[in-house]
Amino acid sequence: EDANGQFEMNWKYDNAMATADKHSFFKFMTRAIAEKHGLRATFMPKPIMGMTGNGCHAHISVWTKDGKNAFSDPDKELSLSDKGRHFLGGIMKHASALALPCCPTVNSYKRINAPRTSSGATWAPNSVTWTGNNRT
Repeated sequence: EDANGQFEMNWKYDNAMATADKHSFFKFMTRAIAEKHGLRATFMPKPIMGMTGNGCHAHISVWTKDGKNAFSDPDKELSLSDKGRHFLGGIMKHASALALPCCPTVNSYKRINAPRTSSGATWAPNSVTWTGNNRT
């Protein structure tokens, strides 16, 4: 998104297993096509010191059985329902434990609290907090 050669890949939401399959296939496909053209694709979190690292973020939504967004309430601040606020509270409470599956490599940890890069941004977590538009 920010450094040279980076881009964001989006696909339509799906159940967890289908999304995991899409993610794995995308990485395999990208590496295979790059190799075919004499290039190398990496998903390493911090391949070049001083430049913005790569990331993989997930958008999470929860829907009721009747097809309504369980996190949406137009009458609440930021349109976030009480259920959504409780969900965020759980994420924040367990953020340090979530670092294990979310940051599985040494290079993942190099992005946390990383110094500013040449672009001026890290796009990586530096605290456990939430707002309507906090990218760190």
